[in-house]
Amino acid sequence: MSRRILRLIVVAAILGASFASTGSVSASGCSSYYTVQWGDTLSGVALRYGTTAASIQSANPGLGWWLYAGQVLCMPSGYGHVPVSQPTYGSKYTVQKGDTLGKIAARIGVSLNSLLVVNPQIYNPSLIYAGQVINLPGGSHPPYDPPPQPPGTCIKCPPQSPGDGLSTLKIDYKHGMYIRSDPNGKILASALNKDTVYYYPNSAFRVGGCTWVKVKVYPPTKGYYEGWLLVKDQLGKYFTSPQID
Repeated sequence: MSRRILRLIVVAAILGASFASTGSVSASGCSSYYTVQWGDTLSGVALRYGTTAASIQSANPGLGWWLYAGQVLCMPSGYGHVPVSQPTYGSKYTVQKGDTLGKIAARIGVSLNSLLVVNPQIYNPSLIYAGQVINLPGGSHPPYDPPPQPPGTCIKCPPQSPGDGLSTLKIDYKHGMYIRSDPNGKILASALNKDTVYYYPNSAFRVGGCTWVKVKVYPPTKGYYEGWLLVKDQLGKYFTSPQID
């Protein structure tokens, strides 16, 4: 019995020394601490501190990808004095079918990282869905989407243009524009600012105070080889160069 007790004491001493050693190694590499706030993600904290998620995990043995408010993280050596800037939130945007975070960022003129910083709830940048509401960085504006027209003002089958040849125009709107299946129809593709678009020169079509032209969709999208582009809205604003009326 005395031998068993002695063995247990020895094992406990070894385990205690092991834990103490591990704790000292972890603490020695810790230059500062950060208390997790509601909505924080590991990648977001790493971005604000100028480090990587893997480095934070190395400084916090056993840390996975999920954080909770009030959790205290040991920040890796060399990053403790980097100022933590809080993101500035602007307006909101409802994700449309066919959107990606990269496309949205390009159309509003910000970087993908800037968009991710104000959306800590997005764990997978490649996974967003139509109808999802996301935050936009401060100073940016939602991508332009023409206001909905009253029922009956949009003719679903506009007259076809003979289109003897194609002409080119450039998108002249910093947020980019949508190409739709028909005026005010479903979104087929996005055209960024300064993109060149091929259109039928005789296809200008006016509906609900807006002017649209018929354009080529290349490569074909969702079975469509042609679509419609808004070139002037009901307020008289032009979105292409040259201006078409």
